[in-house]
Amino acid sequence: MTPCRFAAALALAAVTSAHAQTSTQIQARTDLQVQSEALLLSRKSLADSAKIIEASNQAITKGDFEKLFKADPRFELGQTRLDVMSAMGSEIGKAFAMEAEARRRGIDQLPEVQLRIRNYATQLLADELLKSLRTSYAKDEALMGSYYEKTKAQYAQPTVRHILVRFKGSPVALRKGNADLSVEQARARAEALRTRLAGGADFAALAKTESDDTGSAQNGGLIGVLSRGSAAAAFEDAAYTLPVGELSKVIRTEYGFHILRVDQRQPMKLDAVRSVMANDLAHKEMETILVNGYKLNAGYFGTTK
Repeated sequence: MTPCRFAAALALAAVTSAHAQTSTQIQARTDLQVQSEALLLSRKSLADSAKIIEASNQAITKGDFEKLFKADPRFELGQTRLDVMSAMGSEIGKAFAMEAEARRRGIDQLPEVQLRIRNYATQLLADELLKSLRTSYAKDEALMGSYYEKTKAQYAQPTVRHILVRFKGSPVALRKGNADLSVEQARARAEALRTRLAGGADFAALAKTESDDTGSAQNGGLIGVLSRGSAAAAFEDAAYTLPVGELSKVIRTEYGFHILRVDQRQPMKLDAVRSVMANDLAHKEMETILVNGYKLNAGYFGTTK
């Protein structure tokens, strides 16, 4: 065979091999897809009462399984991935097997285990009570509407400026040329800056030259619109309660001492704050429940509340 024919033969063999491998891969993918589709149909055909995991006298039905794990990312992924769902089933099956053996040995009846089970149940029920209250309030359109009209000002998002004075240990980098102040020194400096602002100093101009938050300093201390949950609690509380145009007191966070000013408030539509209002109302009801909901032994705790 001539060199040219030999090279051509090698090239043809390589192409044929590659084609064969590609065909095999395509067939494998096709087979897996067929299996996945068949399993999906099988799952749908099962009644909700069908037991899908069993271990001794422990079992879980399809309906209960899907209610329990529908929020689990693995469950969602498992709708199209056979390996994920089977791994999830095996994991839960193993847990059931261990539970069944523990119950067979009477471990669930041990006093110390019963106390721990009770503690878990207490935490779970407290959490579920709060969730239930939130859901109930959020669905009450009349209540949501009236509460929104009464309180919409407090849910309006504030546009905030601030001046920060950092202290040693702050996550904020030390501004070039500034001293690394102690907590006491930083507080004193912040109070002095607030006095200057109260005396008529321009907030934006002072922020540019004095704030240790260099990111907002170049914009006159402007942070912008502050969303709920986006800042330290003390900072956020001040931003949402401070009258427009007024100076806050000096506020301490892990970053240092802040002086805030709210430039304006942007009202939000009811649906945008529905979940926040429902949560606030739920916590208010929880507080009412707790006022006379329990009593402590003063001989043990030193107080009855």
